[in-house]
Amino acid sequence: MKKGIIIALILMSIGFAAVTTSLVINGTINYGYDSDEFDVYFSEAILDGEVRSEELIDTNKKSITFTTKELSKQGDRSILEYQVMNNSKQYDAEVAIECERLTADGQESEQEITSEYTEITPSPKSLTVKAQESRKGTITVELKKVSTEEFEEKFKCSLTVNPTEREEEAKEYIVDNSCENVAEPNLGADSKLIPVTIDDDENVTKVNKDDESWYNYCDKKWANAVILKDGKVAPENDPIDMDDIEAMFVWIPKYKYRLWNVNVTNPLYNAHSIEIIFDKTDTEDVEGVSCKTPMNDNNTQGLSGDIQACSNGEYMTHPAFISLGVDGFWVGKFETGYKDAQNTSEAEKDDNNSDNIIIKPNVYSWRNVTVKNMFEAAKEYKSDLNSHMLKNTEWGAVAYLSHSIFGINKEITINNNNQNKTGYAASPNSDQSKHPGDNGNGEKYNTAWNTENGVTASTTGNITGVYDMSGGAWEYVAAYVAEFSNNDSGFTTEYLQKIEAKYFDVYDKDSIINGYTKMILGDATGEMGPFDEYGDGDNKMRWHNRWYADISDFVSASSLWLFRGGHFTDGVIAGQFYFNSITSAANKVGGFRIALAPSN
Repeated sequence: MKKGIIIALILMSIGFAAVTTSLVINGTINYGYDSDEFDVYFSEAILDGEVRSEELIDTNKKSITFTTKELSKQGDRSILEYQVMNNSKQYDAEVAIECERLTADGQESEQEITSEYTEITPSPKSLTVKAQESRKGTITVELKKVSTEEFEEKFKCSLTVNPTEREEEAKEYIVDNSCENVAEPNLGADSKLIPVTIDDDENVTKVNKDDESWYNYCDKKWANAVILKDGKVAPENDPIDMDDIEAMFVWIPKYKYRLWNVNVTNPLYNAHSIEIIFDKTDTEDVEGVSCKTPMNDNNTQGLSGDIQACSNGEYMTHPAFISLGVDGFWVGKFETGYKDAQNTSEAEKDDNNSDNIIIKPNVYSWRNVTVKNMFEAAKEYKSDLNSHMLKNTEWGAVAYLSHSIFGINKEITINNNNQNKTGYAASPNSDQSKHPGDNGNGEKYNTAWNTENGVTASTTGNITGVYDMSGGAWEYVAAYVAEFSNNDSGFTTEYLQKIEAKYFDVYDKDSIINGYTKMILGDATGEMGPFDEYGDGDNKMRWHNRWYADISDFVSASSLWLFRGGHFTDGVIAGQFYFNSITSAANKVGGFRIALAPSN
């Protein structure tokens, strides 16, 4: 009874704030150079996740003016994401960002104006915008203290720009951000993989690999291929019968991405569109421009100490492609299912028989398997196509591509199907918006993969993407702590030593639950920070990242193996940037995903 009274009193004391903020590029742009050769301007403005460039950016593209949403509770935030473009071909732009509070009438003051109610934070506080490139930043307004009365505050943030002439080496290194360099999907040598297009009516149709209709990553249309059941043949002109399909895969082409959070605690910005350039060539060390991906003698990415060679703002080839020496890999379009299972319990089988693998929508996820059996079943599945259990860095490669202009570019919808069926999406206003444990998610509260709502659970926001990366079953990945001492995974140290290093991501033996600096760049763990520990709706304390507050528990000596995506009961804390750790014993909520990496 007392608890209810206290809560009521707290709610009655909450007021709200409206904050008006302006963001400008300082003064008249006059750098002493031909204005046709050098100009810096705002090219995008996103307020609280909504693109509002035309409304907020002025006609000369030199200023942004916005008003926050209503801030009513302590900790409420309004976030402006802005993009700065440098149209020069010869000069980089060094940009410094400063924010100040204005007087009540909106004028600048010689004295510092402080407030106990709100805080404004630019991130980053400085950035380098290379010639012919763009960079993003954020302005965050946070309510630090509530008020019983409405109030308004005004701020001004200024971007001061200085040009620096480019070195010749840097001028020519990174110039292309188009889709011209997308690596051609590798179908392997034995024609098991059949290139297909998929429409919204679930029609899967064989196409020629040279057909322009197959894929277009600039249009968020990712390449798909299928493997048929033994003895089945794809018709030339008619859709393939879904019953004839054994597995469906999506091509992830090689790319480099721009680093933003190498040191974990001081990101250039939090959730943002990840800047990606498709390229079959590995990055090189060019100071301030690019970083050669840290790899060790085994051609796997080095541990955390090596990442210090890289810097925020530089491009780096994603390590998932280098470790296997390929120009791309195929990822299972759905979680791995258990063939012929008629209900969720029949898919709980701890065996390593690859004949039981099925990868398609509306099947039951294969769960309750030791990691060793997952690994062996995946490795045996299509060995001639280099099939293997998905690694953590490969998960990261898919997640990063999803959160770029070539993907859905936001958090994907959870699969909240409580029967562990693949390819479903939570219905609007259902469990996607609930706290962990709010499990009223029977099958009537979600929709199938090929519906208007179903495609929101895809990495592209359309039917060509990858599904089940939020919710469904936990997905174990082939990633563990070095020198582990338990064997409930089914592995022994001696067994692991016989397997090629490229099939695992191995983390530092000193890793701890919140030790995110032990990450591997590109694995979608530490780069999603900073991290905060707080209670969720079920009153459990958890670590959360700054990318949609997804759960973020790193590997440690007591929880040696990583799993990704979250569970169908996890609500808002699930997502493609969710990661957690466990001992890796067979678990009824734990499944896995398969990748194919045919040699070049």
